[in-house]
Amino acid sequence: MNSIKHSTEIPSTSTQSLVFEFTNLDDLYGFLNILQCREEYSFAQIRAFYNIPVDKKLLVNIQVKNPAQNLDYAWERRLKHHFRYMLDLEKLMWNLSTLGGAYSAMGDFDANYAKVAAKITAHQINLAKKYGDPVILARCYLYTALAEAQLGNLSHAVNIVRAIYHWAKQNPNTDIVQRCCEGVYQKLRAIHIFGKASSNK
Repeated sequence: MNSIKHSTEIPSTSTQSLVFEFTNLDDLYGFLNILQCREEYSFAQIRAFYNIPVDKKLLVNIQVKNPAQNLDYAWERRLKHHFRYMLDLEKLMWNLSTLGGAYSAMGDFDANYAKVAAKITAHQINLAKKYGDPVILARCYLYTALAEAQLGNLSHAVNIVRAIYHWAKQNPNTDIVQRCCEGVYQKLRAIHIFGKASSNK
């Protein structure tokens, strides 16, 4: 419970206390905003309404009470299921990212590893679509571009990077995607200069 005091310069002989109860936060914020913006006017109105003379100190107590609640347990179970589903998707996504990164690194030396990395990336793309995060999905397509370049499809890889970079430039909060595009493009240049890895059978 919060208290708001208001008094005039006239010495007070007693204190008048009032209690305001709120069950709606919008009403509470509106009341506090009025007190802050027009304090003297607000307290004058309170004094006039409750017939409180100006020689009395006014103490306003604000109480916030929870309204009567009718819990929707079915909706709660649905949210819990969705929350757990999204957590499982995220966990699987980053596990695949770690595994795919390892195969992608080995793909510089053996094309067979690049093929496995491409398959892992395909799974990541499907998960990213379910997850609903366009930034993660864009980064997965960049992983595909890297695998394609390691497999010798350099022109296709460049087209993927250009498409993702163009998309990132047109959308907000995609700085990390733009930096990833620049990094992958430098990797593609290195593959173009030094060539792709061969398959060790």
